Amino acid sequence: MHTDPLNTTELELHREIDTCLQKYRGFLETNKFDPKIVKCLFTNTYNHFLSGKLLAGHGLIPQAYNCLRMGLESEWIGIILLKDNELGLHWAFGIGDDTIKKRLIDLERPYMIRKIVGDNALIKFKDREEIYSALSDKSHTKLSSIALYDLPPGSTPEDENKGYIDCIPMGGIRGENNIARILLTVKTVLMFALADMEGCLEYRLLDERWNWNRSELAKISGMGSGNQPGKFEPFISSKGHPGQNPFQGIALLNAIRHKEI
Repeated sequence: MHTDPLNTTELELHREIDTCLQKYRGFLETNKFDPKIVKCLFTNTYNHFLSGKLLAGHGLIPQAYNCLRMGLESEWIGIILLKDNELGLHWAFGIGDDTIKKRLIDLERPYMIRKIVGDNALIKFKDREEIYSALSDKSHTKLSSIALYDLPPGSTPEDENKGYIDCIPMGGIRGENNIARILLTVKTVLMFALADMEGCLEYRLLDERWNWNRSELAKISGMGSGNQPGKFEPFISSKGHPGQNPFQGIALLNAIRHKEI
């Protein structure tokens, strides 16, 4: 009898991600874009998110996360230009005076893009800053994005000392739960993206009331800590702070434990 290589959790996540993608596709097919060319930005977002899902399914972590990051950025530019039709025309055709050109230059700066979108009832500027930073940290070439901590098959939590740091293998990471964890990030980012569109454009995309919980960032970084009783603090990024990524500490302890560099 043929056994499906995907476990139940993976299958459920694939279905949930497909549902999010279908909602995005519905937006593309039913929304009236003005100017029409701005539709390309949201189509580009859809394609990035689809690519992220496909790469996640193959265990290609930084490659998948980079697609998610670029998808969000494309969506945010699209939101800005849908809310300012005239700027959309200037962006598409490269026309405008010096004031317009300054605004167009701002759309080349990721920080300014996230800021210009503005706050809405579901997503704030700070939320965009944090999710973009977390995705960037796992997209760029750092030890925590290209290596992993693994335990031998059949290990239990008590066998923690047997774990080791190793490269993400050629062709991507595999394993019963690993793919599900990556797909969970894809779902988290897609829900965030749909909520941001709904909040900014007042276009119904969510089936129920949704609130962003920043502890979800730990699904992206894979790390976090309790900084006070009852409060969880997700790790977001070590950008500008070499040596502050917890994974580096794990790698150092691993090297000492196994007496191997």
